[in-house]
Amino acid sequence: MADDKTSAPASLRVYRYRAGAETVEAVLGTLDPEVPQEDLVAHADEALERDTFMCYAVSQADDFVADELCFVPQGDHCDILSIHTDGWQRHHGDHRRSLVEILNDLAAAVACGKLRVLDAGEVERAAADGLTLLERDIRCTADLQAAREAVDDILRETGADDVTRRRTVLCISEAITNMLLHGGGHGAMTVRRLGDRLRFVVADRGPGLNFLNWIEPPAEGGQASMGYGYKIILDHLDSVALHTGSGGTTLVLDRLTS
Repeated sequence: MADDKTSAPASLRVYRYRAGAETVEAVLGTLDPEVPQEDLVAHADEALERDTFMCYAVSQADDFVADELCFVPQGDHCDILSIHTDGWQRHHGDHRRSLVEILNDLAAAVACGKLRVLDAGEVERAAADGLTLLERDIRCTADLQAAREAVDDILRETGADDVTRRRTVLCISEAITNMLLHGGGHGAMTVRRLGDRLRFVVADRGPGLNFLNWIEPPAEGGQASMGYGYKIILDHLDSVALHTGSGGTTLVLDRLTS
C-alpha cells in the first residue's frame, strides 16, 4: 500500500462525453478536478471520429492523476475510464487477484462491450423493459437460496441446458451475495422476459460500489470482497450492465435464450 495516505485511493471512475459537448459528466464515481476536461474532450472527440477504442498509459506523474485513461466510443457518446491505483495493494480478502487486475478486467469489459455502465435514466429504462416473470425481496441467505431455485425453474422452462442453468444460477447467486455483503443486506431481484433473453435485475440501496472494499479491512460483521464475483458474472453471462452511486447499486444481467 502506498505510504502517503493523503494521496488519492485506488479507483475506477467512468465519465461520459456526448458528441458536441464542451464538458464531461460522471457516470461512476465523481469527476476529478485535477484531470483537465479539455484534454478529455479532445481525446473523446478523436475516439468518436475514428470510431475506435483508445487507451493512454500515464508515464509522467504530473500529466494526469490517473494511471490509465481509456476512451470507448458508444455511438453518440464516448465513455471515459479513469483507472487509478497509485501503488495501492490489496491487504484483505483473496490475494490471488491484485487490485490492478480487477480494475483492468472491469475496464476491458467496458471496452469490448461486455459491461455497460449506465446512468440513472438508462438503468431505470433497462430495469423496466420486458415482461415481469418474478419479483423477490432479498434480506437473508434463505432468500438467496429461494431465488436460486426460482431462477433455475425459470431457466428450465425456457429449455436451457444443464450447463447454462448452472452457470446462470451461479452468476445470480454471486450478484445477490455481493448485495447482501456490501449493499446494506437488503435488496430485490426481478426476472424479466425480453424477446430473445431473460433479464435479471439485482438492486440494493446500499452506499454504492466502493473499490476500497478491496483495500481496507471489512467493517465489523462484514467481509472483504474477493473480487471474483464480477469476473464470474462477466465470464458467463451474455450482457452485464451496472449502475452505482450513493443511492445503491443495480446490476442488469442478460442471458440469451434464442
